[in-house]
Amino acid sequence: MYRLLVVDDEKDIRENIRYLIDWSRYGINQIETAATYEEAVNKALDIRPHIILMDVKLGDGRWGFELAEHLRASGLKAVCCMISGYDEFKYVQKSMQASARDYLLKPVDVGELECFVERAIVEELKGKLPQQRTDAPDVDPVLKVEYGALSRITNKIIMTVKGNYRNSLSLVGIGEMFCMSSKYIGRIFLQDTGMKFSEYLMAYRMVQAKRLIETTGDKVAVIAAQVGYTQVNNFYVHFKEYYGFSPTALRDTGETPSEAEQNAEVSGAAEMPGGAQVRESGAAEAPGGAGARESEEGENGGAHGKR
Repeated sequence: MYRLLVVDDEKDIRENIRYLIDWSRYGINQIETAATYEEAVNKALDIRPHIILMDVKLGDGRWGFELAEHLRASGLKAVCCMISGYDEFKYVQKSMQASARDYLLKPVDVGELECFVERAIVEELKGKLPQQRTDAPDVDPVLKVEYGALSRITNKIIMTVKGNYRNSLSLVGIGEMFCMSSKYIGRIFLQDTGMKFSEYLMAYRMVQAKRLIETTGDKVAVIAAQVGYTQVNNFYVHFKEYYGFSPTALRDTGETPSEAEQNAEVSGAAEMPGGAQVRESGAAEAPGGAGARESEEGENGGAHGKR
């Protein structure tokens, strides 16, 4: 029923995506791959794919968002998703400007890929999900609501968070990307979700941190950095405030967090300028010490959202 094109200059990634999920259960019965810009153009115009997964930076020096724009100008109405090893804001921005519907970081998470495919089929291709998944709709991991119930602006904001949560992110920057007022999109986001953008950002970081703790053997300090924290103590504070237990307690089920960890949780806010005020406002950190600053909204990038 549906055709898929995978564009990536790395053969292992192209082949891995073929077997990453059961494509046939979504009605995707033809999968083609391409390694270069030119090959991708030829394949796309030949098979007319419904969905395209493309790397942001192709091996021949070309860019995935250039390819997306080229194909769109050629009249191809495929649903595009960028896959990338880059979590820089400018690449997310260029991808969105090229009408990409999602931006997934490598290594591609199976759950996130399935969410994109389901959203593409239902919202863009107007199809139906497999019967066995009708009771498990595509829901946001923080909001616990279907993406289809949210406005297009809110979905774009969420996409930006998904592709850039490891770095400094603000409504001001997102507003500039959308050429819209940060106050306006902030109000839309709040109306749609019941959460401030800064609350959602931190909550999303906590969800990703929990996933990494449960599925990898990485140290907590490494995971903290992966989700945007430069101070591990602050990560401990925010994680426990959000979930009610420490990162180590999650990994070592049944064990009581060590005294050092408990002290870190209590004193973590003092590691940053402002001391305990940081805990009260929930300032979100990002690499380089930059938080999610929203001067127009008067927020500090924190998140104490509902679990």
